[in-house]
Amino acid sequence: MDNITVFSGKKSQRKSMRERVAEKVAKISDLPLHSKSVNLVRQLTKSSNPKSRRFAVARNEMEMAKGLKELTNLERIRSTLEERIGRGASLTSWARAAGIDEKVLQQRLHFGWHCRDNLLKSARSLVLYIARNYRRRGISLEDLLQAGNMGVLQGAERFDHTRGYRFSTYVQYWIRKSMSSLIAQHSKGIKIPVTLNDIIDQMKKARRSLYKSNGTFLQDEELAKLAGISVASIRLANKCSRAMGSIDQKIGDCMHVKFKEFTPDTTLKTPEEIVMKQHMQKEIQELLEHLHPRERQVLVLRFGLEDGNRRSLEEIGKLFHVSKEWIRKIEKAALTKVRNEELKTRLKHYVEY
Repeated sequence: MDNITVFSGKKSQRKSMRERVAEKVAKISDLPLHSKSVNLVRQLTKSSNPKSRRFAVARNEMEMAKGLKELTNLERIRSTLEERIGRGASLTSWARAAGIDEKVLQQRLHFGWHCRDNLLKSARSLVLYIARNYRRRGISLEDLLQAGNMGVLQGAERFDHTRGYRFSTYVQYWIRKSMSSLIAQHSKGIKIPVTLNDIIDQMKKARRSLYKSNGTFLQDEELAKLAGISVASIRLANKCSRAMGSIDQKIGDCMHVKFKEFTPDTTLKTPEEIVMKQHMQKEIQELLEHLHPRERQVLVLRFGLEDGNRRSLEEIGKLFHVSKEWIRKIEKAALTKVRNEELKTRLKHYVEY
């Protein structure tokens, strides 16, 4: 039997609602931003009508966001001016660069600072509510709140009131993004990319929800289908999400023995391995002697044959004062010269080693 799709009609209702809100916001945005309109909003927020209060709060957030966006543009003009002249810009030169009067600049700056403070105060409860979901991840609550405030300011700079969305709804994404970035950078000794940290969170949520419903854990392939993530990303995330500990940590509660005392030293090599490595280095040096000096130097730097430090194409290009594409061509030509059947059979046993 064929599947029949029945549309609920909610999509058209949401679209019409956004259009009505956009019309209201367009009418509101034509009003000037001055203290009388702000006082009017404050009076409306004290009204007993819930719809009037929501409308007034939305208008207040819109005005604050517009004022903060204008403050950001003015500060960007000042930073550009200071980079050009090489010193701190005065208020007169700042106003001249912005194309406005000095008194008007002062008024806009004060209004922008007022908008920034009001936005942070109004979003304080929202930031605290979102920060509770990121507790116990190696970051203190105060740092999470500070990151949330930075997300509020970032969201205010990108907020577009003409689309019909409320500021508090839009800014939640930037608050979560700022907090998750802070956790990914500073929660662990090894830094994990933000995208990979998001994959780890998706895996944990999927496994937790499935364990609560069925009481079983999924394999990697099943989890990839459920969460919409590739199997390779899940396996990489499993390696990164492992718990880390210190080698100086004591084993047990009553024992005074550290973990590193039971860990074998894998850096020690047998005499056979040392002799084999010396022969391999000698044959590689003899192999590179047949190349052009520049090609030999590029391979030595590229594979770290002298100090064990492998350098990128861009780093080698800076040493030779050429582009990285030029170094890529030299590397390709050098590898083509040394790759022949005689050398393959000569160095084949080192691959197994």
